[in-house]
Amino acid sequence: MEAPGRHPRSSRRQLLRGVGAVTALGAVGAGSLAARQLGGDDVDPHREIPLWSETVAYDRAAQRVLVGGRAAPLDLAPGSRLAAELPDTSPIRRRADAFSTGAADWRVALTEHLGAEPLLLELAETALQDLWILSDDLPAPAAGWSSSWRFIWPRDAAFCAVALARIGHLDRAEEVLIHLQSLQAPDGWFEARYEPGTGKAPDGRRRQFDGTGLLLWATAEVAAVAGAADGADADGATRREALLGRLSPLVTRSLSALRSVTRDGAGLPPVSPDYWERRERSVTLGIMTATLTGLRAGAQLTGDSAARRAAETFTLLLEETFGRNGFPRYRGGGGADSALAFLDATGVHDVAPRAQLLGLRSELSRPGGGIAPGSAWHQDGVSWTPSTSLLALALARAGEADAATQILRWLAEHRTAAGSLPEKVLFDGRPAEVAPLAWTAANVLLTLDELARL
Repeated sequence: MEAPGRHPRSSRRQLLRGVGAVTALGAVGAGSLAARQLGGDDVDPHREIPLWSETVAYDRAAQRVLVGGRAAPLDLAPGSRLAAELPDTSPIRRRADAFSTGAADWRVALTEHLGAEPLLLELAETALQDLWILSDDLPAPAAGWSSSWRFIWPRDAAFCAVALARIGHLDRAEEVLIHLQSLQAPDGWFEARYEPGTGKAPDGRRRQFDGTGLLLWATAEVAAVAGAADGADADGATRREALLGRLSPLVTRSLSALRSVTRDGAGLPPVSPDYWERRERSVTLGIMTATLTGLRAGAQLTGDSAARRAAETFTLLLEETFGRNGFPRYRGGGGADSALAFLDATGVHDVAPRAQLLGLRSELSRPGGGIAPGSAWHQDGVSWTPSTSLLALALARAGEADAATQILRWLAEHRTAAGSLPEKVLFDGRPAEVAPLAWTAANVLLTLDELARL
């Protein structure tokens, strides 16, 4: 989905002033990095973090388990996330085969465009396996399989749903969105994360507002894939119409929430934790970008002129608050934040300067070759693959194929011995902590898909 075009800047400025938002800006407190000291502490730049697992797989008893690293080893069937001793009659093998078959056409198209890049084709295969093992037989993909990651994050699930639709699993993508729709609160908010089995929040962690906008964006992206598919249902509805009919509660609640809390785009969204998973005192760039993404997606899905004006108004608000200072983490500062990549990664190409997007890799660089979530993050030498892969996706969607491909090669070269994409990469290039991670896998697949389209 490409975001709707925007009106000339002058008309949007008049619109914003017309609803009194300029006055409102002065009443909003700016974030203070000095008051919080997120990354001001001295941290060992050569931090050591263990690798908890090299991958996740089904063992011979049909249980999903951590494999390698600090977990027990397991002999896997070649090119799979299945124990070699898993019985041939196991329904898990049939599900694995069905997932691979469903992505066959996408795999062929990718090979046609990236045939001269065997490393990237290998990366695609392992990312497919990572996404499958963390989503198979679950209502929506779990972020990871280590105990603290074995939950469904709405933000991660949004990117996973889009990736599933793009690789040929449209029905599965719809299932993920329908499940998240069932978890959404009446006011349009989502909890930070949910238990896959119960659909309940596992603890008292504060709700996070970015899921509302990102799942609305994911709905628009999945609907676009459905619109490109042929056929109609028994009632004559096109596949896109049928999908949006089933997801109308999610669309209605989400767009209503986005418009309500921002006063139709004229005010900042509520203070909320974002992908940094920290309690916040001020609105972050991550919440701002997700809100804009959702407003634009909602306007595109509904065709509502008031929603379109709200998206245009909020675009100007973002530019005149965060944008005026170079899009830092907080309106009043805080340094660069990889959340800037959310814009281009979700098709919002007319806000952040291209040079600033390209500069994130050097500005947030870590010794291992990836990037940190932000310049205020701990100076511990650790690269984070969710931020790095999100930047790759943003660059690909912005048309910067070479820069995106360089990041994909780096990700491919820093997988675990089992081929999975880890959450972290240490200062010396070793993978660390959680592997695989669903959000990173989804970002990689979406970036590959964008490069093939280019």
